[in-house]
Parts: sequence; C-alpha cells; structure tokens
Amino acid sequence: MLLDNPLPASTGRVCQHPCENRCRRATLDTAVNMRDVHRYLADMAFDRMTNERIVQRLKRRKLPSTGKRLAIVGAGPAGLTAAFYLALLGHKVTVYESAAKPGGMLRYALPQYRLPKKTLDREIALIRGLGVRFVCNAALGRDLTLEKLAAEHDAVFLSFGTWQEQDLGVPGGELQGVYPALDFLSQLGRGEKMEIGRTVAVIGGGNAAIDSARTALRLGAEVTIVYRRAREDMPAIHEEIEQALQEGARLVTLAAPVRVLGENGRVTGLEVAKTVLGPFDAGGRRTPVLTDEKYVIPCDTIIEAIGERVEAPVAQALGLQLNKSGTIKVDPWTLQTSNPKVFAGGDLVTGAANVTSAMAFGKKAAAVLDRQLTGEDRFRQLWPPLVYDNTPPPSGQGGQRQAAKVTRCATRRRNFEEVSHTFSARQARAEALRCLRCEIKATAEAQP
Repeated sequence: MLLDNPLPASTGRVCQHPCENRCRRATLDTAVNMRDVHRYLADMAFDRMTNERIVQRLKRRKLPSTGKRLAIVGAGPAGLTAAFYLALLGHKVTVYESAAKPGGMLRYALPQYRLPKKTLDREIALIRGLGVRFVCNAALGRDLTLEKLAAEHDAVFLSFGTWQEQDLGVPGGELQGVYPALDFLSQLGRGEKMEIGRTVAVIGGGNAAIDSARTALRLGAEVTIVYRRAREDMPAIHEEIEQALQEGARLVTLAAPVRVLGENGRVTGLEVAKTVLGPFDAGGRRTPVLTDEKYVIPCDTIIEAIGERVEAPVAQALGLQLNKSGTIKVDPWTLQTSNPKVFAGGDLVTGAANVTSAMAFGKKAAAVLDRQLTGEDRFRQLWPPLVYDNTPPPSGQGGQRQAAKVTRCATRRRNFEEVSHTFSARQARAEALRCLRCEIKATAEAQP
C-alpha cells in the first residue's frame, strides 16, 4: 500500500475521490466507497505495526545508493511524495520547507477535524526513516537561493505550491475584518489565536471555503457561505458541504460580491448581486451573469476563498520561465524548467489543484529525476511482482454503499476533534465486496 501511496492515512481522509466518477458500480446503484476502504487499510496497518517495522519492510525495496544529491523545495504533498520515492531509488534527499514543520497545506490549511496532525506526523516519520533529511524554517529567497541549491545538488525539485489567495477585487476589500482563507486557516494551523467577529461571510464554493466556514462555526460564529453559481456547481467535496450545513452554516447561492460595506474602517456587511446562469464555460459549468438585483448580507468578518495562485514575487525571483498565469513553465514530459538542473511540479505548475494531483506530480517527478540522473528506467523496480486472482466475483455482492460514522453534530461543533471515523472491519469487507472487479480481462468462455 505504501509503495503506491506514501500518505495513505491522510489521503484516506481528505482525498476528493475522483476515482468514484469512473466506478462502474454506479451503473447499478452507487459507486464503491474507495476512499474509506483505503483509510481502513491504512489505519489498520498503522495500528498493527510500529513505524520501525514498517520502515524496515520499506528498506527491503530500497535500491543501492547512487551517490546523487537532490534538493526538494516544499514539503507539501508533491514534495513529500517525490522525497519518498527518490529515497527508495537510492538518492540522498534533502527537503527544504519554509514553515516550522513539514506537511504544507496538509498541515497548515486542512483543519484538525478533517486531518489530525498525529496522522500526518506518523507518515512523515516514515519518510524521514528512509533517510530523507528535512530542513525547516528555510524559505527560498530569504534563507536559500536557487543558484546555491543547484550548485550543491545534482538536481532541484520545486514543489512549494500556491499560497497566495486570489483578490476579491471589489471596493472595500481593504477594510479590517477581511481575511484570505489560507491566512485564516494557516494561522489556526500554526496554533495561533484568530480573532473573528460574530457573523462571518465566506465567499467561495471550494474546499477552502467549506473548511473556513466549518472552522468559523467552531470558533462560535454564525456563518453564511456565499457562492456565485448553483450548489451542484460547487467544487468542494459533497459530504463536506453537507456536514457544514448540518453544523449550522447558511448557504446563499447565485450571489456574487460587488462591494464590502464598512464603518470606521471595519466590515459591516457584504453587498451581493443576484446572478443567473448563462452559457457553459470551458470547465463545463454555466457562467454566472450579474443582474441588477442587489442585497446586503450583514456580517462583521469576510473570508475570501475564491482560489489560490503562486506567489508572484517568489516565482519571478527564481529567474525561471513562467506561464501567463504565473505558474512555472516546465516540459510536460520531464518536468524540467528553463534551468536544466531545476524541475518543478504540483500546484506550482498546474495552479491550485488537490492533494492527489500534487502527489501524482511528486511520483512522476521521482521517476523522471531518477531517469535523468542515472540514464536508466528503474522506477518499476521498486514494486514486487503481483499476481491477481482473475476470477469474476458472484453478482450482487455487497449491497448498499457503506458510509463512515460521523460524530454527532451537536458535539462536533464545539471542538476540533476528528469528525469522520474509520470503517469497522465489517464495513470495510462489505464495501470491498461491492467491487465489480473491472480489471478482469478474461472472457467468460475462458473461465473454468
């Protein structure tokens, strides 16, 4: 399991499970709950084995030392994944992180009630156990230079993500009480006190917006989520939206901010315009069109969660070729930047995405960097040969989709304890039996 995913317990909690969109079980009833089965396997493995034992088993797959030195800048999902595989491939890896601890947005943007830090810490400890060195409180441009890293290492992989919130761009955005979502969430993630008002408006429909809303509820505020499209267009995880509403958040859709209202320099309300849905855009969603109908949502705090981007001053200071969007331009096959010793991946290249997308970049980076440094295609050597049973399962097994148990709403609103719980063994088995085994290629005639 760890060989395919070095952060299985974390992704088992926060993955957006896009795999369910392709699950053929959905043609019968509902898709297999793959994320919660994955979480069960990870949690059971961690419960039954010490980190030392797991590391020793991983080290059996480790290839001999190559003598090559690699620097990874950014200890988020992409950087951690690249470090894990590059260490297994026999390289000497150092990860540089600007924050006090590794984890990136997994640590500093995802609330504790979704991803307990002890879960993340244990997975990072496994990566450290493979020989990866972490240097924290080391920011590119402040404590490090790209030129020095490139001179001291055989290759550099940049993976420090998108930490600048997009500006709302309406009058009044400078008033006291307006916060970018990442600043709000990361300040709490660092354990710092966050002062917000009694009535909070969260602007946006993605996971950062829902995380901000649920966090504000736990801080005692009344929360309104404002989204310019319809609810079905919201990109946030469906069950997270449901839980936010259960916890008391109010959802206002088809409303676009046009002005932040204030008195004496402080927020007093958010003026919005009603929208109607127009033509479909390139992403397959209908474009919101402003109408002349406006109204005010009273609030004393506004949290902007309309998307993240690469911090422009940092990207420009690197001296690398950039795309028009401000992301770093790379060769799509090799992830190589305009500097032949420097590679990049994750949100830094794609723009803000999700955890599994960033991890996929980290895995690809490890494979292409290893090939670049050794001249060989060795990545698949990390996996032992696997033989799968090619017998089709009996039809109709498993019944209805299993749902993870969650803490009662009245209880969870008062604290930051984990909300969703791991499957029981019975639930995990029942859900796994729902799989239709789409990977089986043998024809019915070929079966004994």
